Amino acid sequence: MSAQAMITLARSQVGYRETGNNDTKYNRWLGRIPGYPHDGYGYPWCHAFLSWLLAQTGNAGAGPRTAGCEVGVGWFRTRGRYHNTPKVGDFVYYGAGGGTHVELVIGVSSSSITTIGGNTSGALNGAYYNGNGVYLKSVSRSSTRIHGYGRPDYTATGTGSGNTTWEDQLIGLKKGDKGEAVKAIQEMVAHAGFRKALGSDGVDGDYGSSTAEGVRLARAYVGSKAEKGYGDKITGIAMGQLISAVAKRQAEEAKGGSAAVPKNLTVDSVTTKRLVVNG
Repeated sequence: MSAQAMITLARSQVGYRETGNNDTKYNRWLGRIPGYPHDGYGYPWCHAFLSWLLAQTGNAGAGPRTAGCEVGVGWFRTRGRYHNTPKVGDFVYYGAGGGTHVELVIGVSSSSITTIGGNTSGALNGAYYNGNGVYLKSVSRSSTRIHGYGRPDYTATGTGSGNTTWEDQLIGLKKGDKGEAVKAIQEMVAHAGFRKALGSDGVDGDYGSSTAEGVRLARAYVGSKAEKGYGDKITGIAMGQLISAVAKRQAEEAKGGSAAVPKNLTVDSVTTKRLVVNG
Protein backbone atom coordinates (compact mmCIF):
# COMPACT_ATOMS: atom_id res chain seq x y z
CA MET A 1 0.00 0.00 0.00
CA SER A 2 1.56 3.29 -1.06
CA ALA A 3 1.12 6.55 -2.91
CA GLN A 4 3.47 5.21 -5.57
CA ALA A 5 1.12 2.34 -6.33
CA MET A 6 -1.68 4.89 -6.84
CA ILE A 7 0.50 6.95 -9.17
CA THR A 8 1.62 3.95 -11.20
CA LEU A 9 -1.95 2.80 -11.77
CA ALA A 10 -3.15 6.35 -12.48
CA ARG A 11 -0.47 6.76 -15.17
CA SER A 12 -1.68 3.55 -16.81
CA GLN A 13 -5.17 5.07 -17.08
CA VAL A 14 -4.11 8.27 -18.88
CA GLY A 15 -5.96 8.40 -22.19
CA TYR A 16 -8.97 6.42 -20.98
CA ARG A 17 -12.16 8.11 -22.18
CA GLU A 18 -15.79 7.77 -21.25
CA THR A 19 -18.44 6.41 -23.59
CA GLY A 20 -21.75 8.14 -24.11
CA ASN A 21 -22.52 10.57 -21.30
CA ASN A 22 -20.13 9.94 -18.37
CA ASP A 23 -20.36 6.16 -18.67
CA THR A 24 -17.07 4.68 -17.35
CA LYS A 25 -15.70 1.54 -15.78
CA TYR A 26 -15.09 3.57 -12.62
CA ASN A 27 -18.80 4.35 -12.21
CA ARG A 28 -19.69 0.75 -13.07
CA TRP A 29 -17.42 -0.28 -10.20
CA LEU A 30 -18.80 2.30 -7.74
CA GLY A 31 -22.49 1.69 -8.41
CA ARG A 32 -25.69 3.07 -9.87
CA ILE A 33 -27.27 6.42 -9.03
CA PRO A 34 -30.87 6.38 -10.30
CA GLY A 35 -31.86 9.27 -12.54
CA TYR A 36 -28.64 9.42 -14.51
CA PRO A 37 -28.11 8.18 -18.09
CA HIS A 38 -26.86 4.70 -18.90
CA ASP A 39 -29.11 3.04 -16.33
CA GLY A 40 -27.77 5.21 -13.53
CA TYR A 41 -24.07 4.94 -14.35
CA GLY A 42 -23.68 8.16 -16.36
CA TYR A 43 -22.81 10.56 -13.55
CA PRO A 44 -19.74 12.83 -13.12
CA TRP A 45 -16.86 10.55 -12.25
CA CYS A 46 -13.78 12.47 -11.07
CA HIS A 47 -14.02 11.12 -7.52
CA ALA A 48 -15.17 7.69 -8.59
CA PHE A 49 -11.88 7.46 -10.50
CA LEU A 50 -9.77 8.20 -7.40
CA SER A 51 -11.84 5.89 -5.21
CA TRP A 52 -11.30 3.16 -7.80
CA LEU A 53 -7.54 3.78 -7.68
CA LEU A 54 -7.57 3.38 -3.91
CA ALA A 55 -9.44 0.10 -4.10
CA GLN A 56 -7.36 -1.38 -6.90
CA THR A 57 -4.04 -0.66 -5.17
CA GLY A 58 -4.87 -2.07 -1.75
CA ASN A 59 -5.44 1.42 -0.33
CA ALA A 60 -9.20 1.14 0.21
CA GLY A 61 -8.92 2.21 3.84
CA ALA A 62 -6.76 5.22 3.03
CA GLY A 63 -9.44 7.48 1.57
CA PRO A 64 -13.15 7.87 0.84
CA ARG A 65 -15.22 5.63 -1.41
CA THR A 66 -17.63 8.13 -2.96
CA ALA A 67 -18.60 9.99 -6.12
CA GLY A 68 -19.02 13.27 -4.23
CA CYS A 69 -16.22 15.80 -3.98
CA GLU A 70 -17.55 17.72 -0.98
CA VAL A 71 -18.22 14.38 0.70
CA GLY A 72 -14.58 13.50 0.10
CA VAL A 73 -13.53 16.79 1.67
CA GLY A 74 -15.65 15.95 4.71
CA TRP A 75 -14.04 12.53 5.00
CA PHE A 76 -10.55 14.03 5.14
CA ARG A 77 -11.51 16.92 7.42
CA THR A 78 -13.13 14.75 10.05
CA ARG A 79 -9.89 12.74 10.26
CA GLY A 80 -7.64 15.79 10.45
CA ARG A 81 -6.17 15.00 7.02
CA TYR A 82 -7.16 18.11 5.02
CA HIS A 83 -4.33 20.55 4.33
CA ASN A 84 -3.37 23.78 2.58
CA THR A 85 -0.05 22.58 1.16
CA PRO A 86 0.39 19.61 -1.19
CA LYS A 87 2.30 16.36 -0.96
CA VAL A 88 2.66 13.63 -3.55
CA GLY A 89 -0.30 11.26 -3.25
CA ASP A 90 -2.74 13.93 -2.06
CA PHE A 91 -6.19 14.50 -3.53
CA VAL A 92 -6.43 18.13 -4.68
CA TYR A 93 -9.96 19.51 -4.45
CA TYR A 94 -11.18 22.45 -6.51
CA GLY A 95 -13.97 25.02 -6.32
CA ALA A 96 -16.31 26.24 -3.60
CA GLY A 97 -16.14 23.90 -0.63
CA GLY A 98 -13.91 21.63 -2.69
CA GLY A 99 -17.07 20.41 -4.39
CA THR A 100 -16.28 21.02 -8.05
CA HIS A 101 -13.51 18.60 -9.01
CA VAL A 102 -10.71 16.41 -7.64
CA GLU A 103 -7.41 15.03 -9.00
CA LEU A 104 -4.45 12.98 -7.74
CA VAL A 105 -1.22 14.88 -7.04
CA ILE A 106 1.70 12.99 -8.59
CA GLY A 107 4.36 15.72 -8.40
CA VAL A 108 5.05 18.89 -6.38
CA SER A 109 7.37 21.82 -7.11
CA SER A 110 7.72 25.23 -5.48
CA SER A 111 5.30 26.76 -7.99
CA SER A 112 3.11 23.98 -9.36
CA ILE A 113 1.61 20.56 -8.88
CA THR A 114 1.40 17.78 -11.46
CA THR A 115 -1.87 15.87 -11.38
CA ILE A 116 -3.77 13.04 -13.00
CA GLY A 117 -7.52 13.39 -13.00
CA GLY A 118 -10.61 11.82 -14.48
CA ASN A 119 -13.66 13.47 -16.06
CA THR A 120 -11.42 16.33 -17.13
CA SER A 121 -9.86 17.92 -20.22
CA GLY A 122 -6.39 17.41 -21.62
CA ALA A 123 -4.11 16.75 -24.54
CA LEU A 124 -2.97 13.34 -25.70
CA ASN A 125 -0.85 12.46 -28.74
CA GLY A 126 -1.30 15.91 -30.21
CA ALA A 127 -5.08 16.00 -29.83
CA TYR A 128 -7.11 17.92 -27.25
CA TYR A 129 -10.10 16.37 -25.50
CA ASN A 130 -12.67 18.31 -23.51
CA GLY A 131 -13.83 16.90 -20.18
CA ASN A 132 -14.20 13.28 -21.21
CA GLY A 133 -11.20 11.35 -19.96
CA VAL A 134 -8.18 10.74 -17.75
CA TYR A 135 -5.35 13.21 -18.34
CA LEU A 136 -2.10 14.47 -16.83
CA LYS A 137 -1.66 18.20 -16.30
CA SER A 138 0.28 20.88 -14.45
CA VAL A 139 -1.53 23.33 -12.16
CA SER A 140 -0.15 26.47 -10.51
CA ARG A 141 -0.12 26.18 -6.73
CA SER A 142 -1.38 29.76 -6.57
CA SER A 143 -4.50 28.93 -8.58
CA THR A 144 -7.62 30.30 -6.91
CA ARG A 145 -9.44 27.18 -8.08
CA ILE A 146 -7.62 25.05 -5.49
CA HIS A 147 -9.60 24.60 -2.28
CA GLY A 148 -7.28 22.23 -0.42
CA TYR A 149 -5.61 18.84 -0.26
CA GLY A 150 -6.94 15.61 1.21
CA ARG A 151 -4.13 13.36 2.41
CA PRO A 152 -4.91 9.62 2.23
CA ASP A 153 -3.59 7.53 5.09
CA TYR A 154 -1.51 5.11 3.09
CA THR A 155 -0.59 3.27 6.29
CA ALA A 156 -4.25 2.27 6.86
CA THR A 157 -5.42 -1.26 6.17
CA GLY A 158 -6.65 -1.93 2.70
CA THR A 159 -9.94 -3.37 3.89
CA GLY A 160 -10.98 -0.57 6.18
CA SER A 161 -13.52 0.97 3.82
CA GLY A 162 -14.95 -2.13 2.20
CA ASN A 163 -18.31 -1.27 0.66
CA THR A 164 -19.11 1.30 3.36
CA THR A 165 -19.27 4.82 1.98
CA TRP A 166 -18.64 8.05 3.85
CA GLU A 167 -22.33 8.85 3.32
CA ASP A 168 -23.23 5.74 5.34
CA GLN A 169 -21.27 7.19 8.24
CA LEU A 170 -23.34 10.40 8.17
CA ILE A 171 -26.54 8.50 8.86
CA GLY A 172 -27.63 9.08 12.46
CA LEU A 173 -26.49 12.71 12.71
CA LYS A 174 -29.09 14.86 14.47
CA LYS A 175 -29.81 18.32 15.86
CA GLY A 176 -27.28 19.25 18.49
CA ASP A 177 -24.39 17.39 16.86
CA LYS A 178 -21.24 19.28 15.90
CA GLY A 179 -18.16 18.58 13.80
CA GLU A 180 -16.80 17.95 10.34
CA ALA A 181 -19.44 15.33 9.56
CA VAL A 182 -22.12 17.96 10.08
CA LYS A 183 -20.26 20.21 7.64
CA ALA A 184 -20.62 17.49 5.00
CA ILE A 185 -24.40 17.52 5.51
CA GLN A 186 -24.44 21.31 5.30
CA GLU A 187 -22.44 21.23 2.06
CA MET A 188 -25.01 18.83 0.61
CA VAL A 189 -27.82 21.20 1.59
CA ALA A 190 -25.94 24.07 -0.06
CA HIS A 191 -25.29 22.14 -3.28
CA ALA A 192 -28.96 21.15 -3.37
CA GLY A 193 -29.74 24.87 -3.66
CA PHE A 194 -30.67 25.74 -0.09
CA ARG A 195 -27.58 27.57 1.15
CA LYS A 196 -29.73 30.50 2.32
CA ALA A 197 -31.53 28.21 4.75
CA LEU A 198 -28.25 27.74 6.62
CA GLY A 199 -28.33 31.42 7.58
CA SER A 200 -25.40 33.71 8.21
CA ASP A 201 -23.36 30.97 9.90
CA GLY A 202 -23.34 28.89 6.72
CA VAL A 203 -21.25 25.71 6.82
CA ASP A 204 -20.14 25.89 10.44
CA GLY A 205 -20.39 22.27 11.61
CA ASP A 206 -23.25 23.00 14.04
CA TYR A 207 -26.43 20.98 13.45
CA GLY A 208 -28.86 23.63 14.65
CA SER A 209 -32.32 24.76 13.59
CA SER A 210 -31.04 26.33 10.37
CA THR A 211 -29.37 23.11 9.26
CA ALA A 212 -32.49 21.13 10.15
CA GLU A 213 -34.59 23.48 8.03
CA GLY A 214 -32.15 23.16 5.13
CA VAL A 215 -32.37 19.36 5.30
CA ARG A 216 -36.17 19.55 5.43
CA LEU A 217 -36.31 21.83 2.36
CA ALA A 218 -33.90 19.60 0.41
CA ARG A 219 -36.07 16.57 1.17
CA ALA A 220 -39.19 18.44 0.08
CA TYR A 221 -37.43 19.36 -3.16
CA VAL A 222 -37.36 15.70 -4.17
CA GLY A 223 -40.92 14.88 -3.19
CA SER A 224 -40.82 14.10 0.54
CA LYS A 225 -43.76 15.40 2.54
CA ALA A 226 -41.06 16.89 4.79
CA GLU A 227 -43.28 17.85 7.67
CA LYS A 228 -42.05 19.61 10.80
CA GLY A 229 -39.13 17.68 12.26
CA TYR A 230 -38.19 15.99 8.98
CA GLY A 231 -34.82 17.75 9.02
CA ASP A 232 -33.94 16.98 12.63
CA LYS A 233 -32.12 13.70 11.96
CA ILE A 234 -30.30 12.06 9.05
CA THR A 235 -31.99 8.73 8.53
CA GLY A 236 -31.13 6.39 5.67
CA ILE A 237 -34.10 7.70 3.70
CA ALA A 238 -33.12 11.31 4.45
CA MET A 239 -29.59 10.64 3.19
CA GLY A 240 -30.93 9.15 -0.04
CA GLN A 241 -33.14 12.19 -0.53
CA LEU A 242 -30.28 14.62 0.12
CA ILE A 243 -28.17 12.85 -2.49
CA SER A 244 -31.04 12.92 -4.97
CA ALA A 245 -31.62 16.62 -4.26
CA VAL A 246 -28.02 17.46 -5.18
CA ALA A 247 -28.18 15.33 -8.32
CA LYS A 248 -31.55 16.82 -9.34
CA ARG A 249 -30.35 20.38 -8.79
CA GLN A 250 -27.29 19.76 -10.96
CA ALA A 251 -29.39 18.20 -13.70
CA GLU A 252 -31.73 21.19 -13.73
CA GLU A 253 -28.87 23.69 -13.79
CA ALA A 254 -27.14 21.79 -16.58
CA LYS A 255 -30.31 22.13 -18.64
CA GLY A 256 -30.52 25.84 -17.83
CA GLY A 257 -33.80 25.33 -16.03
CA SER A 258 -35.20 26.94 -12.94
CA ALA A 259 -34.77 23.82 -10.83
CA ALA A 260 -38.39 23.84 -9.73
CA VAL A 261 -39.42 21.31 -7.13
CA PRO A 262 -40.37 18.09 -8.93
CA LYS A 263 -43.75 16.62 -8.01
CA ASN A 264 -43.27 12.98 -8.85
CA LEU A 265 -39.66 12.06 -8.08
CA THR A 266 -39.29 8.80 -6.20
CA VAL A 267 -36.17 7.97 -4.24
CA ASP A 268 -34.55 4.56 -4.02
CA SER A 269 -32.99 4.80 -0.56
CA VAL A 270 -31.09 1.56 -1.06
CA THR A 271 -29.32 2.19 -4.35
CA THR A 272 -29.08 5.98 -4.05
CA LYS A 273 -26.04 5.73 -1.82
CA ARG A 274 -23.42 8.05 -3.23
CA LEU A 275 -23.38 11.79 -3.62
CA VAL A 276 -22.46 13.15 -7.04
CA VAL A 277 -21.10 16.60 -7.69
CA ASN A 278 -19.52 18.19 -10.71
CA GLY A 279 -16.64 15.98 -11.80
